[in-house]
Amino acid sequence: MSTALVPLSQALHRPAAGAARYRLVCFHHAGGGAGAFSPWLRLAPPDVEIYALRLPGRESRLGEPAHTDPAEAVAEAVQVVRPLAADGVPLAYYGHSMGGALAYEVHQALAAEGAPDPLFLAVGATPSPARQAERPPLLPPEHDDDDLREILRAYAGTPPEVFDNPEFLGLVLGVLEADFALFDRYRPRLPPEPVRCPVVAFCGADDSVVPPDAVAAWRDSAAGPFEFRELDGGHFFVESHADQVLGRLEAWSRGRA
Repeated sequence: MSTALVPLSQALHRPAAGAARYRLVCFHHAGGGAGAFSPWLRLAPPDVEIYALRLPGRESRLGEPAHTDPAEAVAEAVQVVRPLAADGVPLAYYGHSMGGALAYEVHQALAAEGAPDPLFLAVGATPSPARQAERPPLLPPEHDDDDLREILRAYAGTPPEVFDNPEFLGLVLGVLEADFALFDRYRPRLPPEPVRCPVVAFCGADDSVVPPDAVAAWRDSAAGPFEFRELDGGHFFVESHADQVLGRLEAWSRGRA
């Protein structure tokens, strides 16, 4: 059983049973946290080590100010992931929605430093870099909590009881607003640097926020193998179809996609 290489405040960690075959680093969606990947700790193969990163402003880091500058968020994530890419255990990435953009930027930053290519870069419900550069802002210029509540409902991933708890809802809306501000300020470098490792892009067939064609456009950023897979469900298809997502990642990790 391996020892965590990342402070536990910054990531949810599941060690592998025995020697890790590879290390899967997960990046959560806007308004979410590392806990979004809690089911993966149970469902992933036992020889896979998992780190689900946790940005400040949520969960055990609730007392820290959330990032609203994408450069600061990427710099922190690179600092966290760098030692995970340096001890010889193969690395792989999965990022959901905003987390997919963060995974992409972390991969590009570490690749520029000469880190080994990961087994794959997988994204879910994330527009490609080119489509990200074109999308309209998530937050209206003049918005209030009512606007944030409507946005939260549109993503269809929040339990109804959250809306009935004003105190907890206030916390959720605060981190959502910060994350959306971060994502609205994020603009990838264009043309994007081609991704050398395999790219796996998932989308929800009924996603009303990020349409399938915006996710399929990752094909244009892949310098090598690419897979696009559309699953039933909306923006948070990964919750209802975690087994299918993990099944595809397992296939890619073994080079038999």
